[in-house]
Amino acid sequence: MKRELTEEEIREHGRVYDKGWSLIQGELLLADANPSGKPGWFARRRLREAITCFEAALKITPESWQSLWALGKIHQRLGEVPEALNCFAQAHQLNPSQPDVAREAGIAASDIGDGPAAVRFSKAAIAAKPDDPGLVSNLALAFLINGEIENAQAAAAEATSRAPNDPIAKSVRSIVDEVAQGRRSRPKTVRELG
Repeated sequence: MKRELTEEEIREHGRVYDKGWSLIQGELLLADANPSGKPGWFARRRLREAITCFEAALKITPESWQSLWALGKIHQRLGEVPEALNCFAQAHQLNPSQPDVAREAGIAASDIGDGPAAVRFSKAAIAAKPDDPGLVSNLALAFLINGEIENAQAAAAEATSRAPNDPIAKSVRSIVDEVAQGRRSRPKTVRELG
């Protein structure tokens, strides 16, 4: 059962949560921002400080999937993919109907080669947002990493039929087809795609 917060806890949560977001402004891979390259020393310092803020927010409200999602995005940006996956998985457990959380968990699982988790989270993302063809491309990659070639082909074909002009969907389908035809070895992680 969720306990009632005191006014002081509400204020403190708002303060550290807002401070965390202000520290990472423009530093995370989001729809409205796509910083390139690895974060520099100053950016890494701000990201680490933001981690402290979101962890403090979680001490006040442990059920905050938003804080866990933010922590996952920070760890993702820092290249700490297992930590990111852990945060996204916890956020998904708290809010399984949130498609962005499931998508990020699936991507992180694909990044580290956890095929079963990648498939599970990718399917959850599609269930939460069935009209998003990008999520179907993610599922195709998850199937590929998990060694389910026929399922990967079906998902890749579905993604390109839903979004025929999408370059990512086309690229995923091409990769899946190359693997299915034996012209390319099956990747075990996303990094092996590059």
